[in-house]
Amino acid sequence: MIHEHNGIAISLYSLKALRRELSGEGGFLIFEFDNALVRLENDETGKWVERSYRNEPLSQFYDDVLDLQESFEAWIGVWNNFLMQVSSSE
Repeated sequence: MIHEHNGIAISLYSLKALRRELSGEGGFLIFEFDNALVRLENDETGKWVERSYRNEPLSQFYDDVLDLQESFEAWIGVWNNFLMQVSSSE
């Protein structure tokens, strides 16, 4: 599921962590994602192998720490609602 909030659109299925990093009067809202898993054929053996590649974090800067906190709390709510929907559909 792709979700958009405050100009940021992310796949909630691959979201691993959400954190704040303060910087001066504001700070960064940082989204971390699960590694991307890719199946590749080994040229030498012809066997399929699974490789894991790191997904780079996404960060959004906020000039004001209160805006950062508000956005952080909103994204936590979005993520929590998504996880509740996923667990109730299983």
